[in-house]
Amino acid sequence: MAAVDSATGKAPNAAVKLEVEDGIAVITLNRPEALNTFTGAMVDELGAAYQRCDTDEAIKVVVITGSGRAFCAGADLSDGGNAFDSTDRADTSSCPLSMQAWQIRKPVIAACNGHAVGVGLGVATQCDIRIVAKEGKYGFLQNRRGVVTDFGMTAILPRIVGMERAFELLVRAPKLTGDELHAMGLASRVVAADKVLEEAMAIAKDMAINCSPLVMGMHKKLLWDNLSQSIEAGIEHESFALNYSMRKPDALEGGAAFFEKRDPKWQATVNDDWPDGWEQ
Repeated sequence: MAAVDSATGKAPNAAVKLEVEDGIAVITLNRPEALNTFTGAMVDELGAAYQRCDTDEAIKVVVITGSGRAFCAGADLSDGGNAFDSTDRADTSSCPLSMQAWQIRKPVIAACNGHAVGVGLGVATQCDIRIVAKEGKYGFLQNRRGVVTDFGMTAILPRIVGMERAFELLVRAPKLTGDELHAMGLASRVVAADKVLEEAMAIAKDMAINCSPLVMGMHKKLLWDNLSQSIEAGIEHESFALNYSMRKPDALEGGAAFFEKRDPKWQATVNDDWPDGWEQ
């Protein structure tokens, strides 16, 4: 894949790289010498990459991974004991990215090719699908570092794994294997480290070819929004989306492609056909 550095305006050696090919954006956390530990610069670059993925119609599906042998081994602790010392301010956002993964109107797959710890596991948990390396180590270890978790985990985790498991993950803060993460329901697949990106790309390719980009985005918004709504409100929301989608050309194209045994040629886009009044 050829690097597309216009996503972040950074040089090819940026801490967050974005590459696009065949409708799939691959975002790579790119500090392999430091196990991709998260820095302030990465906050800005990852947010910018997410914003591009949301609006670029050439991108149908997003995969985020790490370079080297880790996905992201937590926050950059190169300042030692002062890493979390911010006693002179009280305005730190727990979700510092300019756009969160759940806000992107495209599926986002976390390909955790190795360790994902603290903020690293938070980045992955914000995604829609997680594929983890069997050999990796995982955990929300912030409680063992004396700080509260971030990236929205107190809100998102209970919705994914249930209250009791979320409590243990955040409060006891254990370190887990890939198999344990999968058993807890926080990963859809666990494979060998050298197969993680391959598995993620296969899923992304299937969606990029066979699924309507607009309808993928609408399904994603429905699923995330309905986590915090009543069943009745969720059904109303879903009914609106169903009727809206049936009036779009993709509703005819999907059936035609199936019967003609060919790849569909989707026409609707999230930029031009997103329902009026739906927030991004």
